Amino acid sequence: MRRDAGNQLRESALLRAVSTFCVTAGIVLAGIVAAFLVRDWLLPPTNTWSVWTGGALIVVTLIAIGLWVVGALLARRVHQARRDTVRTFLTPDERARVVDAIRTAEAGTSGEICVHLCERASDRPSTAAAAVMFDRLGLANTRERNGVLFFVSIRDHQLAVIGDRGIHQAVPAEFWASVVTRVESAFAEGRFGDGLSEGVLMAGARLAEHFPRRADDVNELSDGLTDSRDD
Repeated sequence: MRRDAGNQLRESALLRAVSTFCVTAGIVLAGIVAAFLVRDWLLPPTNTWSVWTGGALIVVTLIAIGLWVVGALLARRVHQARRDTVRTFLTPDERARVVDAIRTAEAGTSGEICVHLCERASDRPSTAAAAVMFDRLGLANTRERNGVLFFVSIRDHQLAVIGDRGIHQAVPAEFWASVVTRVESAFAEGRFGDGLSEGVLMAGARLAEHFPRRADDVNELSDGLTDSRDD
């Protein structure tokens, strides 16, 4: 198993190197063509360019486009293998299972649970970035102040789980640490969808103890995943 993981890492590194080379070469060739065109525009030649020169520029342009496309496709394959972007971190099936977990968890509580994915937490620690996103998503505006956010910073390999003051007054900090531990353990095994689903259900069960669903409850926030896409 370790050998397979090592082979995957080496293959991923090779693909990334080839992708970078193709994209860079494509950009360089496109720059050369652009330089020739700009020079022709600023300093028009006294004689019309030969057919060979014009044809060569067209060929170089096509090669540049081809290299860029190949590089982009390889980069996409790398991200799919590493699952290190918002688009590739969860498969469609995993996304559906996480959403189902949110709906199941919220069925027994008036609390609101959200899952947010981002590429990286910018220049902030994940907890600080999660607090900003908590307010932005409207979790601080729930009727009983019992919203919970699962914030995943994919490329930073960081997870933050934060709740509003209502749930924090009722649940000790050790509980949230145990939720993070459960999710991160699953992440370490590559079970990203399972980890988030298990964490959401843990949070939902504890919310239901302190904030059971009432007859007049309404779903205050969407059950779907949210994300910040940097690529």
